[in-house]
Amino acid sequence: MPHSTEEHTGARIARIRKQRGLTQQGLAIRAHLSKSLLSKVECGQKPASPALVAACARALGVSTSELLGQPYAEELRRDRMDALIQPIREGLENWDIPLDWQTAPRPAALIWSDVQQALDQRRQAQYSDMVRDLPALIDESVQAVHCSAGEEQRLAYKCLAGTFRCVFTVAWNFGYIDLATVALDRLAWTAPRADEPGLIAMHAYLRAQTTMSSGRYDVGIRVIDQALRDLDGQDARRPAGVEAMRGVMQLRAAVIAGRMKDQDQADARLAEARVLARTTGELPDFGVTWGPVNVGVHAVAIASEMDDFGRAIELAEDVHVPRGWTRSRAGHHWMDLGRAHAWAGHPEQARDCLYQARRIAPQQTRYHPTVRDTVLALKRQERTRSGSLSQYAEWVGI
Repeated sequence: MPHSTEEHTGARIARIRKQRGLTQQGLAIRAHLSKSLLSKVECGQKPASPALVAACARALGVSTSELLGQPYAEELRRDRMDALIQPIREGLENWDIPLDWQTAPRPAALIWSDVQQALDQRRQAQYSDMVRDLPALIDESVQAVHCSAGEEQRLAYKCLAGTFRCVFTVAWNFGYIDLATVALDRLAWTAPRADEPGLIAMHAYLRAQTTMSSGRYDVGIRVIDQALRDLDGQDARRPAGVEAMRGVMQLRAAVIAGRMKDQDQADARLAEARVLARTTGELPDFGVTWGPVNVGVHAVAIASEMDDFGRAIELAEDVHVPRGWTRSRAGHHWMDLGRAHAWAGHPEQARDCLYQARRIAPQQTRYHPTVRDTVLALKRQERTRSGSLSQYAEWVGI
C-alpha cells in the first residue's frame, strides 16, 4: 500500500525506524544525533536537514532517497517522465562496444553541437527536452568513438562525457540514485579519454555530491582536495573552464563542511571561492554556473544547511540574481530561501519564494524534496486554509 503523500521526511524516518525495531534513543545513538532533535524532526517541529537525513539513512541501512520519498513515481507517471527514464537505462548499457550500424555517425563536431544543447537544457532545468534526446546521443557518440581516431576521436569522447553528465543530473534530481551512480561510473571511464582536465575535475565534483548523500563527508572533502591538487600545473584546452571548476569545487567543499557543521571550514572555502570569483567574474563552462552570484547563493544555502535560517535570510539580501541567469541555480536558490523563511516563521515570504522557484524552474521545483517538505511545513503551520498553498501542494503531488 502506498504511503500518504502528506508524509514528511521526519515521519518517514519514524516509520522506518519502527520497522527496524528501534527506539528514538536507539536511532539517535546509531546516527550520532541528539534524541531531542530526532524527536522534533519526526513530529515535524524541526526540519530534516540533508545532513540528518544522510545520518539516519546510514543508521537505518536505507538510501536517502527512500527517506525523502523519491522517486515520486505517481507524478513522474503523470508527466510521462518515467517513460523517458527506461530508454536512458538501456542507453547506458553500452559505452565501450561498437554498434552494428550500416551508416557512419555524424562528424563529432555536429554531435557536440547537440550535446551542448543538452548541457544547456540541463543548466536551464529543461529536463524533459534533454532526456528525450540523450539515448540517441549516447549511441551516436559511442559509435563515433569507434569510427574515428586522433582529434576526432577525442572530441567523440568529449561528447560521450557530456551525455553522461546530463544523465547524472536528471537521474539524481528525480531520485534514481542507482542510475546516477552508473552515469558517474561511465563518466569516470570517459573523461580521461577526452584528454581534458576540466572533465576529470567534473567527475570529482559529482562524486563529492554522492558522498553528501551517503554522509561520507570525509571522503567528499578528500575527493575535492585531490582533484584541486591534480589541476595544478595541468595544460588545458579551456583554461578559463578549469578556473570555473576550481571555483565550484571550493563551493562543493563549503557545502560539505556545512553539513559537517564545520563553520570555520565552510567560511574558509567560501572565502577562497569569493576571491577567485572576483578574478574570473561570471564564467559558465563545463556545464557549471560559476561566478560571484553563485558564491552568494551558496552562502545562503550553507547557512540554511546549518539551520541558521535568520543568517540565510540576511545573506540573501545581498544576492541579486541577474536576469537570464542559470535557471537550475536560480530555482535552487529560491527553494533554499523558501525553506529558511518557512522555518523562521515567515509563511508569506516562504510561499513567495516557492512561487519564484516554480516560475523559474518548474520541473526541478516539482520534484525537489526540499520543496515538498517546505510545503508540508507550511501546511502544518497555517492557521487558516490557504487556497494558493493548497493549489501549490496539489501541483507538487501532496
